[in-house]
Amino acid sequence: MLAGFRARGADADPVVIGAHRRPEAVVLSYERYLALLTGRERVKAILAERRASAEGMGEDEAMEIAVREQHASRR
Repeated sequence: MLAGFRARGADADPVVIGAHRRPEAVVLSYERYLALLTGRERVKAILAERRASAEGMGEDEAMEIAVREQHASRR
């Protein structure tokens, strides 16, 4: 497992573990973990900026931003 994470970095597939065909945890490369954190922080900043402005934001728009940032973090 670690060899795959070392070789593929953020592109390595997450490993889902659990019992009785029920997922309980996910192991992912540290690079992917950092990318997820970075994307999450960008989304939080965008949402805070929108809240502070008079624009406001609907639920659909917030979800669209989160999805866009998640895809950006995979690059």
